[in-house]
Amino acid sequence: MIKRNEWFLKALPILSYLSFVICVFAITRQFPFVKISGLISISLVLIFVFSIIPIWKKISRSKKGIKVLFLINVVSLMLLFMYSVFIQHNSAGLAIRFLIILVLLLVVFFMPRKKFFLDSFIVLAVLHSLFLIGFEIYIVLLADANFATHIRNLVIELGVGDIYTYNGFYYRIQIKGNPILPIAFLISLFSIKTKRLKIIIPLILFGGTMIAGNFAFMLAIIFFFIVYSAIYYRKRIISTFSSLFKQRKRFYIVVSTLVVFLALIGFQTFKYVEETIVRKSEYSLPARFDQVEVLMDNLSESPQTLLLGQGVGNVLSKKTPYRDYTNNIYFELQTFYVLNQVGILYFLLYILTNIVFILFFWRNKITYVLYLSYLVYALTNPYIFDSTHILVILVLNSLEKYLTNEVLVGGKEI
Repeated sequence: MIKRNEWFLKALPILSYLSFVICVFAITRQFPFVKISGLISISLVLIFVFSIIPIWKKISRSKKGIKVLFLINVVSLMLLFMYSVFIQHNSAGLAIRFLIILVLLLVVFFMPRKKFFLDSFIVLAVLHSLFLIGFEIYIVLLADANFATHIRNLVIELGVGDIYTYNGFYYRIQIKGNPILPIAFLISLFSIKTKRLKIIIPLILFGGTMIAGNFAFMLAIIFFFIVYSAIYYRKRIISTFSSLFKQRKRFYIVVSTLVVFLALIGFQTFKYVEETIVRKSEYSLPARFDQVEVLMDNLSESPQTLLLGQGVGNVLSKKTPYRDYTNNIYFELQTFYVLNQVGILYFLLYILTNIVFILFFWRNKITYVLYLSYLVYALTNPYIFDSTHILVILVLNSLEKYLTNEVLVGGKEI
């Protein structure tokens, strides 16, 4: 009997790892295997089910304030669930779905931190990136003129994204699974130590991110490098400029070179940004403002709904010139949809809890900047309060431990 229990306890982490791989694989392979999406929710829940023992131990060993805050959230969510189903008469199935997501986004901080989650996430992201790169090469160099149109119609028909071009040379392959690429690229800069792989893997992931063609992805990457440089290279940058000021000739040469370089790069960048903003201003940005207006109007239906929300799993029955929102459960601004469901009171508590958990469970500045970078592109797209969001926190948890161990071994602060 004892041996059976030992075998069972050893099998649980393996099953959790397997569930993680299935979940990430299913997220990234929804094209062309549409039906595989059914595995996402099941495998996501199983990750936590098979880790229930270490999760419970970590919760029980946490500080009293953390335990109380977690318990308040769980009780609040259960009350909101009953309010949604029995008072607001929302679908019990949808209410359960969003209840699980909101609970797991808190429970994930108590998950065991394993290097396996980190490594397998990067490997699966690389496979997805290679798929995009290979597909891009095939469309541009090998396929006939009708293939791009055919494949775009197929992707739209399957509901897994879009593939399009503005110049016939660069195709934006915007399909499900792409949201893991930017954060995987940034994480790979710190999680890989083998010299060759440290260069090759980030390049592959960056290539896939570029082909994904989401402007928010690039903004997130730029945001990361600006903030990271400001934190870790501030003194070096200041000292470099200080020394240049003392040597006027070298200063003028460097500044002149820098101005010319920025002018050349800046012109192309400005042109790209301008074109992107113009395109987005035609539909994308107005559509997002429309979503905010529709969701907030629905939330403000009465003082009760404003404070308590329309209920977990609430769906709208609204049609505007931009979109038919009837029964939609995904919005580009998903945060406002969650606010619509839970109301102002609990939404503020939930955000506060997440901030407290982040500050308590994470201590490394790199982890903070990486998560903020993820939020830069997730907040304006439907990549937050979903399975991808949960997996990103799980992976960052593991990275936090990896970076902490590196500090302890290396004897210096990262």
